Amino acid sequence: MSHKMSHKMRAVLVFAQLFNLAVLTSCGMRGVSTEPSGFDATAAERINRTTPVVVRLTSTETDEENPVWSPDGTRLAFESGRDGNKEIYTMDADGGRARNLTQNPAEDDDPIWSPDGKHLVFVSNRDGNKEIYLMDSDGSHQKNLSRNAANDRWPIWSPPASNNGVKIMFISDRSGSWDLFSMNPDGSDTRRLTATAAVEDNQKWSPDMKHVVFVSNQTGHNEIYIMGGGGSTVRPLTKSAGESTCPNWSPDGKHLTFVSNRTGNWELYVMNADGLDQRQLTRTPEEEDSPRWSPDGKMIAFVSKGTAGATISVVDLAGRIQKTMTDAVSEKEVPSWSPDGSRISFIGKENSGPWQIFLMHLWGIQQARQERP
Repeated sequence: MSHKMSHKMRAVLVFAQLFNLAVLTSCGMRGVSTEPSGFDATAAERINRTTPVVVRLTSTETDEENPVWSPDGTRLAFESGRDGNKEIYTMDADGGRARNLTQNPAEDDDPIWSPDGKHLVFVSNRDGNKEIYLMDSDGSHQKNLSRNAANDRWPIWSPPASNNGVKIMFISDRSGSWDLFSMNPDGSDTRRLTATAAVEDNQKWSPDMKHVVFVSNQTGHNEIYIMGGGGSTVRPLTKSAGESTCPNWSPDGKHLTFVSNRTGNWELYVMNADGLDQRQLTRTPEEEDSPRWSPDGKMIAFVSKGTAGATISVVDLAGRIQKTMTDAVSEKEVPSWSPDGSRISFIGKENSGPWQIFLMHLWGIQQARQERP
């Protein structure tokens, strides 16, 4: 549901733009280690002790989606249709003081905080096509950064610890196919990072900004690739006859988690940053999606989708400890850790009802009572 696309959302985007994207198929286990490594007893103990408390933050008749944490963990930016069209809002982390920032009759979505929390970048079609915009965190000084007749989507900021200056990376079809581009926060110095006839997306800078990992279908199906931070030396990290997608860097930049259907079912995997030691972390009949690292890098939250609904689950890096954190009565999507690792936001819905924003307090009832709206 966010700019970090699942394999399903990615297929929808490409179909809408008339690209011939291959049907998701499986790849084999060749070259994948079955021996767990990196086992952390502390992380395992922490997961086993957790009795999470889930608090609903929004209660509207329209979809509330894509909650993203401010860098200081005090606010969430999100998308809402509560005023008649999709707008960007912020609210306190307890659900209070919701505020419409964009107040525009167009469709505004994909909000992402700047590393210093002073700005939000987002996407809007207010000028006739999808473009990248910037505004102050209070909604003021809204500015079109991309100013292009093509469609520009899924902006992300460069990592806060980078020494290479702040950048924004996004995807655009201005070259005739969906490629990766970067630009400065004022819209200057736009650079094309990939140049293929394929679809490139799911882009993520490494924590040190020296590399970019992304998904491309240049071989006819989705694989994960890596390149230099400025777009050089592209090479595949996964090679198979099936699909691999949703890559995410660990906080220390040493590992990547991703999902693949190489066993015939969508499961969660982890690999070294160079693509070696690819290991399967989950083995369930459900479909796993949207993996997200905890800030300390010891746990991975993900969505597990089955016939009874979807749950938010957590697994440790070795795959030895896996725990379901929510029930499966409703649909759930896109977990996102708070900066301090104590909470996970996500969206959920019952049956055909609207998507709403929820907050999971990981370390017990007392904290949830203190923070409950």
